[in-house]
Parts: sequence; C-alpha cells; structure tokens
Amino acid sequence: MDSSISRPESWQAPPDPGDLPQAERDAHFQRLERRWQDEVGRHLLDRVYDAPGTASVFESQFQRVIDLIDLARPGFIAEVGCGKGQFLAQLRSQTLAGGLTAVGVDLSQAVASLPGKGLKGVQADGRWLPFADESLSVLVYHGALHHVIDYEEAIRESYRALVPGGFLYIFEPVATPFTSLVHRILDPIIFRKMLVYESPVDLEYKDHFTKDRMLGVLRELEMPHSVSWSDWLAYPLTGCYGGSPVGRSRLAMRLLLAVENVCARIPGVRRLLDLFAWRILIVARKPESPCIEQ
Repeated sequence: MDSSISRPESWQAPPDPGDLPQAERDAHFQRLERRWQDEVGRHLLDRVYDAPGTASVFESQFQRVIDLIDLARPGFIAEVGCGKGQFLAQLRSQTLAGGLTAVGVDLSQAVASLPGKGLKGVQADGRWLPFADESLSVLVYHGALHHVIDYEEAIRESYRALVPGGFLYIFEPVATPFTSLVHRILDPIIFRKMLVYESPVDLEYKDHFTKDRMLGVLRELEMPHSVSWSDWLAYPLTGCYGGSPVGRSRLAMRLLLAVENVCARIPGVRRLLDLFAWRILIVARKPESPCIEQ
C-alpha cells in the first residue's frame, strides 16, 4: 500500500505554484484538495471516532442540525461533503418510514464506504451537484463548505437543486478574530506534531471563507435565513484531528457539553459566548415562488 495512504503524516504537498492568475491558482488548489482528501482526509475521519470524547462532541453537532430537520417530510435529503457517512447514519436512525430519503455526496473516495453502511452515496464535486433542478427537499453542508474554494457558487448550486420551500443547512467552522488568534498561537505547536491537520484549501483560503459572503449570496437569492453560533468550549478542546487528552474522555466531554447547553439558555451570557464560538449554523429556505432566474 502507498505510504501516503497508510500513513497520512507522510503527505508532502507540492511546492507553492507561485505567482499565477487567480483562476489558475484556484484550479491548482482544487486539484490538490481532491488529492489530499483521497490520500489523507478520508483516513483522518476515523481518528475523530477513535477518541470517545471527541466522537460524542461530533455526534452532538450532528444532532444540533438533525433536530431542526422535518424528518417526516417526503423527498430527498443530501449531505454534501458526507465523508464516510457518520452524519447520514445518525440521521437515518431517526428518520420515520416514508420520510426523507438520504444520499451522500463527497469529493473523495470516502463515499465508497457508504453502501457498506446501507447508505446511498455518489462521488461528485459540490460545485456541480449530480441532482436535477428542484429535486431535493433538504441539503446539508456539515463542515464541508469551507473546503470549496468558490463556495458562493456552491450555495447557488444548492439553490438550484432545492425544491421551492426546501431547506439549506450550513454548519461550518468560520474564522473570527478570536479563532484566528487561537490558530496563530496553537497552529505552530499542532503542526510540529501533525503535519496534515488541515487540508490545502483550509490553509490557503482560511480567511476567504466568511459569514458575510455566505449571507450575501443568500440575500442575492432571496432566501430567508437565520444565523446562530455554537461550540465555544467542548469542540475546541477535542483538538479535532490533532487529538487531545480531554478528547479521550467521553465523560469529560459530556460535562463540557452540558455546561455549554446551560450557558446557551442564559440570554446575556449566550451573546457574550457567541464571540468565542467556533461554529456557525445558517438555516436558509428557498422561497415557494423563486424570483431568481437560473
């Protein structure tokens, strides 16, 4: 087996392409991202679930989105950037008979593992979804949209695929002054231990992925939407793919999640803690009578 596949730490990115026109530079990093996801990213997904505490945090994040979805409605739900289908498996365990039919989409070969879990999946790019116009009742991006360089176009593509009245859920890490400061302090330490903690697009375009740009597209598409923030305590302490001692303890993480839930119910405290949040949740609805010409 190729060592770059059996040991993700051996990944070596090619040299920076240098001073290229932006379109060529974007194409270079999109190709590099696909290679990284195949050789490294799909294997890192397992590390999260090797740590019981970290797994419980990710399951809590999944449930935060699932609780907002009408699982009894007919039609199809797609998760774009589904990886190995952990979110879809949790969703399926709660879906009612006759309700939503789930399908996963992923850029990498990770999607090949879905049929073994009884899930439907297709390997495709989020910028060109393999769905007909107005064919999806729900579309979910759970930690994957920030891996798409032209994520604004990916949101427009989601709009195309949604039925009138369909919902788009975007649950993503996003750069804020606080998280950027933490990254500047901790990344040098993490990268000494783990060279592949973030993907090429993560590293190159981190400041390019912003709340304002996402909301700008939703306003352009006339999609009513809501915004909320979460994950200021347990999630950052997992260390995510880098791991942490706390992430190995399910009890510790459940206690931290409980603290978060209590604080979230206190309005004044919640507004303050939103400044330290690591994740944003955007829920948008396609109008029943779309006004945007496709």
